[in-house]
Amino acid sequence: MKSQSMEKHFTTLKQQREILYPTLKSLTKVQLWERPKKNKWSIGETIYHLYLITKMLRVAAIITIPCTKLFARMMRNKPFDSDINDIYKQYKEKHGKGMKAPFILNPPKKIYYTMDYNELEQLLIKETLKLSQVVEDIDEDIAGHIIFLDPVANNPNLIQAIQLLAIHEAHHIRIIQNNLESLIEKTDTE
Repeated sequence: MKSQSMEKHFTTLKQQREILYPTLKSLTKVQLWERPKKNKWSIGETIYHLYLITKMLRVAAIITIPCTKLFARMMRNKPFDSDINDIYKQYKEKHGKGMKAPFILNPPKKIYYTMDYNELEQLLIKETLKLSQVVEDIDEDIAGHIIFLDPVANNPNLIQAIQLLAIHEAHHIRIIQNNLESLIEKTDTE
């Protein structure tokens, strides 16, 4: 990967997954798709959501990169931000609740109980690989000037968008860990 910053963020994604995901391999389909509370996603739904947001970023990159690359080349010697704040944490602090996902990032009901953990994991890994292949040949100083029109995230550049993907996934990994603890407690009391 030409951009060291993007490579770092893809490495973060991989490391986050390596820490948590081995513990998920032993879950049954019922445990994977069981919701911890009525309006809260199951672990399976959460992983599918992570797949959907990764896919959305890849599609956005496929559209945005060619449209903005010429401008980015002209700006390549100008400074750019390579880090982004955790917008999910800031939103929760400001509003007292988590940010609601747009409907296109909600897992469809037709996938419930159709996939086991390994299938979900492979779906996410393959989509992340596709995204990394889309951005792998982009220089750091160009990536820093490829801007995504996303007012919720304060219009991040490509580097920040990849970092935000890692931040978003870390946010959901914390939720998955809480769900796992609830599953373990429930299993222990049964």
